[in-house]
Amino acid sequence: MTRTALIPAIVALALLAGCDGPRENAGEKTDANAGVVSSEDTTASGPAETAGEVQDRAADSVNAAVKARAHAAEDQADATRGTADQKADALEEQARKVRSQAEQQADAAEDRADAVRGR
Repeated sequence: MTRTALIPAIVALALLAGCDGPRENAGEKTDANAGVVSSEDTTASGPAETAGEVQDRAADSVNAAVKARAHAAEDQADATRGTADQKADALEEQARKVRSQAEQQADAAEDRADAVRGR
């Protein structure tokens, strides 16, 4: 392999290694220490590394599910607030109408009282 071909391969390997999760990295070290693979830097995977990778994926899935549930809960909270705001606006409008009707009735009663007094 030429030097120019080796550099991208090293960069790609470094990027792949950077993507490993903590359990996979721990498994990689365990496999290397147990002599299952030649070193931590090998592309071969031992059983502990493979198990760690599966555990990392499972943890990622759990985290994604938790985030999805949290987003769903936030969406539900927003919908509940929206419904409550609509109900509150309707009640405020109803209260405005009741006050207006009461004011009209009170004005009419005062007008009748004034008529009785002869004003």
